[in-house]
Amino acid sequence: MSPTTCHGPSGVDLSREEAWVLHAAVLDHVERVVAAGETPDRALTVLDRIESCTALGATDRDLVREALSTYDAPERDRTSVEAIRAALSARQASSSQ
Repeated sequence: MSPTTCHGPSGVDLSREEAWVLHAAVLDHVERVVAAGETPDRALTVLDRIESCTALGATDRDLVREALSTYDAPERDRTSVEAIRAALSARQASSSQ
């Protein structure tokens, strides 16, 4: 039996590349929180959920959106950032129906 693979949090349809960009954006957010002298507990929880393919709650998605909006993505990753935002929006729309 081959192991199952996941690309980011459960319920958010991401490619492998997009999952890596999401991870990088949230990790960058963690580093900025630490640099500001704050505790990154919430962001680390979200990072763990992304890595373990666990579903993100509404507050998790809010943190991810904040991380994406402040992430200085390299040019090559900007399309992925927009795709992740779209996937999160689609997830939010389907959850509210």
